[in-house]
Order: sequence, then C-alpha cells, then structure tokens
Amino acid sequence: MRTSGLCNNISRAAIRYAFHDSATFSNALPFYPPAAGGADGSLMLSTAEIDRIDSEGLHDFHNFIRAKFSTYKAAGYQLSAADLVQVAGSVGVLACPGGRVGRMLVGRTDTSTAAPDGLLPQAFGPGSDHDTLFQLFADKGFTARDLAALLGAHSTSIANFQQRFGMPANTAQDTTPGEWDVLYYNQTYFPVSGMGRFDSDINLARNESRTAVGFQFRSFVGRPAQWGASFASAWQALTLLGVPQSVRSNMQDCTTVVSGAFP
Repeated sequence: MRTSGLCNNISRAAIRYAFHDSATFSNALPFYPPAAGGADGSLMLSTAEIDRIDSEGLHDFHNFIRAKFSTYKAAGYQLSAADLVQVAGSVGVLACPGGRVGRMLVGRTDTSTAAPDGLLPQAFGPGSDHDTLFQLFADKGFTARDLAALLGAHSTSIANFQQRFGMPANTAQDTTPGEWDVLYYNQTYFPVSGMGRFDSDINLARNESRTAVGFQFRSFVGRPAQWGASFASAWQALTLLGVPQSVRSNMQDCTTVVSGAFP
C-alpha cells in the first residue's frame, strides 16, 4: 500500500472501498437486517452493489480483496468479509504518512444482500449541495465536525472517473496525494495548478455558519493534530455503522495489530 514511502492507489482504493461498504446506512430508514446496510461486507459479497455507478473505479480492488478473502478462508482463518474490508481501509489510511485511525474492532456479521441504494454522497450534480450532504451524514449519526474531518480523506484521493463533470482522469484533490495532511483544507479554498476540487467539497467548505460544515472545515486549515484526532474518532464510528449494539459488545479489539502494519 506504499510506494517510495507514500500511499499508493491500493491504499486509496482500500479507503474508498471501506467507506462505500459502511456508509450505505441511514438511521432514517427502518433497520431490517440483512438489508440494513452498513459495515456488513455486502459490497464484496453482493454483485448488485459493486455494480452500482457509485462503485465505479473499485472493481480492480474488489477483485483483489475478494481473492485475499478466499485465500484466508481456504487457510482456515475465521474472519468475515466485513471485517476484512474495514481492516484493509484502516491499513490504507495508516499507509499514508500522517494517517491516524481510532480503535479497530472485529466481529462484524456478513451479508450478501445488497445495501439500500442512494445513501452515498455525490461529488457533482444533484445531491452535492451542502444541506443535502449534511443531512445525509447526520442521518448516519455524524456531526458537522465529523463530516468535515472525514472529508480530509480527500487529501490522498485521485479522481479517475469524473470526466463527465469536467475533471480529467488522474486529478488529485490536493498537491500532496501521497500524504495524509491538511493541505487539502487550504487548497479547497485556494486551489492551485495540478489539482481539482469536487463540487461537494466546495459547497460544504463555503457554508461557514456556526452550525454548518464549513465552520468546522476551516478549523482544520493548518491544524493537523486537531484534524487527526477528529478524523480518527469519525473513522472509528464509520467502521461500525449498521453494526448492532448486541454485536459490538462482543467484538474483539485488534487495534494493535492494525497499527503495526505501518508503525
């Protein structure tokens, strides 16, 4: 997940894949497992889910992690697809210099039933405005600060499938996409050559009323310690979306193992 000391496309895909599996959850919907969404491995196990337009660009990593999962299962390891997805995402974060995550718990339950559609954020077009995105994440249990912190993952993102919105392939969202840093926050306000901005990020950053996401977004400019702590907390919550409390109480802590991947 690292190349020449910087995180690479495998780590980026692992982070995005973990987000796409877990973020397909909403407290605004009835909770009816196994179709409730959340961190349940359905992105790996459901053909219908991975083939959605939101998953564009994830198929190579999908094939990669499915092969890993099959290898582990054949070797007799007792692990769920849901756990592997979230562990891989957290290791992907840590592969980026400066990356931080919270506690990593394992013990999630798998489902091959596709998660509800329409619960992932849109970078452009309808649904990319501040209020729609803020409500989408509020329905998952996140605050404005949580969302502003999670957006910082775009500090390492490189867009390859947004050409229909005028963004060329291989466009990074800041000028240091191999590093987990806060330059993204500054450059979202003050873009420079060699990067591109999602409309969603611009819209969220610009609304700076005290209860809006932009107020928190600006607070991370030049403040890596504050962002790191807020991101780690929000990421931990993200990895547990849709996991019932009855399951959480019996999960095992493997934070030390995950953190050891890139000490």
